[in-house]
Amino acid sequence: MYVLDSLMPIFLIIALGKLLCRTGFFSEELAKGLNRLTYWVALPALLLDKVSNASFNSGDVARLSLLLILSTIGSAIFAYLIGRILRLKPLSMGAFVQGSARSNNAFIGLPVILYSLSSLTPGVAALATVALAPAVVFYNILSVSVLLMHSENKAQSRRQAVWVFVRQLLTSPILLSCAAGLICNAYGLRFPTSIQRSLGALGDSALALALLSIGASLSFKGVGRGLLHSLTASGIKVFIQPLIGLGLALLWNLPPIERQILLIYLACPTAVVSYVLADIFSSDKELAAHIIVVSTLLSAVSLSIIVAFGG
Repeated sequence: MYVLDSLMPIFLIIALGKLLCRTGFFSEELAKGLNRLTYWVALPALLLDKVSNASFNSGDVARLSLLLILSTIGSAIFAYLIGRILRLKPLSMGAFVQGSARSNNAFIGLPVILYSLSSLTPGVAALATVALAPAVVFYNILSVSVLLMHSENKAQSRRQAVWVFVRQLLTSPILLSCAAGLICNAYGLRFPTSIQRSLGALGDSALALALLSIGASLSFKGVGRGLLHSLTASGIKVFIQPLIGLGLALLWNLPPIERQILLIYLACPTAVVSYVLADIFSSDKELAAHIIVVSTLLSAVSLSIIVAFGG
């Protein structure tokens, strides 16, 4: 019941987002607007509210971030080796490796952590949100590097890569809101009551909006084509990556609550932005889209196991 109570709201709201799109209740324009609202307004408000008012240990944050990044590197290396065995074409290899490594932590990981862990241990929300910021920077570095390595026009792609990376860092609302929250936290700055309540109200809506937008963006069209590749990449993402993280966590003697946060992040499906980057770098965007869908379905299994036993 604990697992069901923790995860069923996540996947029910994702399913609702898909249903609202299929029935025409959400138009395509409304679905895109919902995604922008979540990414640019609701999630940043949640992060700014949580981080600016939180108490956390910087050593715990650094350790969790480092293990998250190391686990991601491990799964990317494993995916590259499997891709070589599958004899993937260069453009497909870029999408395959990126899809096997990049987690959808802000839209799915945070809701799962807040639903399943925040009531058990104080400070979980702060630790999980702050530790996510360095990982987001690394995800961008990894994605751009992998896609650039397997791009056909490397000269043009290098110039494009620099611009995409800088633009994503400077305009990422998740990074900017975490940075602003850390500054406010460090200097003891507090927002006026009206601003604080506004941030709280927007933050409370962020989890539901994020899950609705995930459901609205899922498309099963053509997912059967190349199912072996998308299923393999998704399996690496939601099963192999958490196993790598578990090994590192046990080696590092990570406390149970931190271990569970780490494993939840690692068991999340592939980030939707991986499709956007695959399109920008003229990679196999069809494979990228299929990995997102398949990994989202498989993550129901991996997250259930981790919520039940990960701590």
